[in-house]
Amino acid sequence: MSLISVIIAAYNAEEWIKTSLTSVCEQSYSELEIIVVDDGSRDATAEIITNFGDPRIRLIRQANAGQSAALNRGLQEATGSYIKFVDADDALMPGHLEAQIDALRDSPRCLADCHWGYFVEDKNLAKARIETTNRNYDDPLEWLYDSLAHNEGMMGGWKWLIPKAIIAQAGGWNSQLSLNNDFEFSIRLLLHSEGVRWADKALYAYRKNLTPTLSGTRGQKAMASAYLTTSLGCDLLLARENSERIRRICADRYQMWLYQFFPDFPEIAIQAEKAVHQLGGSKLRIQGGRALQVLLPILGWKNIRRLQSFIYQYGWSAILARKERQRVQRIETA
Repeated sequence: MSLISVIIAAYNAEEWIKTSLTSVCEQSYSELEIIVVDDGSRDATAEIITNFGDPRIRLIRQANAGQSAALNRGLQEATGSYIKFVDADDALMPGHLEAQIDALRDSPRCLADCHWGYFVEDKNLAKARIETTNRNYDDPLEWLYDSLAHNEGMMGGWKWLIPKAIIAQAGGWNSQLSLNNDFEFSIRLLLHSEGVRWADKALYAYRKNLTPTLSGTRGQKAMASAYLTTSLGCDLLLARENSERIRRICADRYQMWLYQFFPDFPEIAIQAEKAVHQLGGSKLRIQGGRALQVLLPILGWKNIRRLQSFIYQYGWSAILARKERQRVQRIETA
């Protein structure tokens, strides 16, 4: 059996780390080394890991340097033939790793993909999303196009079981990136592979947090990261194929983030808007409820974003959090 190195970066994860580690330790595929990098936690994360009692777990402690740097530290320590990244607040469902390694049995230069689904508190409520990419691909660019054009564009680094030889060529995580660091990483990783193999029996449970987390931060640093990862990822795509279809999905990706940059991050918004224009424009509409869609042709999206920014200062974010919880609960019970 080949050794899989499971790498988890943990920062103040005492609430979730036990669930995440248990889901890895209980996998039917047991030839594992589990490397947990405690990225300067100030809670009981390290204590929980230390007391876990599984000899396959190795705890590495470092001063806080960010998720990308912590994952790279885990890569430095990994000795397995395959790499699997797991977020500290997520979980692998039973049989996940066995299904992914089986998918790569005759494809040593490919990545293994998996199902994924949201959950809030109970990982067993995670339901697999049905996506057009739920199949094998001999050309990784086609997987990327289908994911970005037809699905949610979920580029989580946790999706993949990665032969170590591929990640050695593609390189690790970009330590300049925080928010949406997976986007550039997954594109780079895929374009160094020879395709994607689908593991139909592998399900990854993705926690939908309703409290501030890395993916939920909205400060200047996070928004700069979102722009940079979009720029780097799209440059890689265009270098592989500078076609109308690739320019369109890149323009849409910049436009998606432009709706979040404006109006609170004007300099980044200007850069994103310029990129959309240079790529030929985007028809991607701003997302929102019924009221937003009614007001959109009257006010235009920029005035709507200005209005939203003003309202957020007076408690609207709490209302949105409640709506998000209701939306995720509908997903889990569907």
